[in-house]
Amino acid sequence: MSDEQATEVDAGRVARAFLEAVFAGDFTTACARSSPELLLRIEGQDTVEGHAGLREIMDLSAEVCTDIEMRIHHVLGADETAAINRTTRVTINGKRLTVEVGAFFTVRDGLVCEWTDYQDAQALLRAMGH
Repeated sequence: MSDEQATEVDAGRVARAFLEAVFAGDFTTACARSSPELLLRIEGQDTVEGHAGLREIMDLSAEVCTDIEMRIHHVLGADETAAINRTTRVTINGKRLTVEVGAFFTVRDGLVCEWTDYQDAQALLRAMGH
């Protein structure tokens, strides 16, 4: 194995470990697996930056969501890019929702730098009273 191969990072594994930490509510591990300059986009809802933005999203989720379940169906990775298809089940204001999500990640130096979620957010927004 060459030095280049030995230091090569699997973007899919990094992104999956980061996502699992986020959904477990493990902010410390999520920060350890992401860049301090993280850019998080939830299409149609919000864009936040850095670990402070990640904390904001995780805190909001913990505040309004219960019974959070995440199931990862597929993880694809190539070079600095990872794609993860998942289903998230969550209860908001007593309403049980199932959301299909496609997420894309950019990984550099073994850390998630960008995370973009694509989902039909209308059911989530309605459940939150928006």
